[in-house]
Amino acid sequence: MKRMVRSCFNPAAVCLCLSFAHLAMAQDSRVMGHIMDAGDSAVSTAIVTATQVDSGWKRQVLSNAQGYYQLAPLPPGTYRIEAVKPGFKPLAHTGVGLAPGIAATVDLRMEDAEVSETTALQARKTGSGFPLAYLQLFLP
Repeated sequence: MKRMVRSCFNPAAVCLCLSFAHLAMAQDSRVMGHIMDAGDSAVSTAIVTATQVDSGWKRQVLSNAQGYYQLAPLPPGTYRIEAVKPGFKPLAHTGVGLAPGIAATVDLRMEDAEVSETTALQARKTGSGFPLAYLQLFLP
């Protein structure tokens, strides 16, 4: 008696599996937007951070030369979107809800920082370990 071995390869099953794999990858979300200043100029190289409110999970990117940014992939949830750049006041946009596979647009408008705010931010960024008041004694 001769037995026939059937092939396990089924093209329809492979296509079905690939379509489910695509759906699984599409569950991540993203946030994108444009960062402008008060004069409607693009803000490049701003650090943009998405923080998931419930877990504290974060993702960061820099805005490009035209002021655009994209944070992806992001797990679904509620996010706080923050943008910082020396010379500008830090900016936060809260309550950005992302459902699976959704792309949200969050455009940001940054305001110029006061001179003292810029000096403080730059002093903290250097990581010198000296108090700001001590550093100001030696500034011209």
